[in-house]
Amino acid sequence: MERILEVKNIEKYYGTKTNLSKAIDNISFGVDKKEFVGIMGASR
Repeated sequence: MERILEVKNIEKYYGTKTNLSKAIDNISFGVDKKEFVGIMGASR
């Protein structure tokens, strides 16, 4: 299949400088043509 998206080593933080939380920790993945991808997680 043809790769249409490549994501490598993503990290995401949210909050304030004194109260920081890591939401995503070193995620990598690829998406091929005609694939469906969903990312789910807890919400606050």
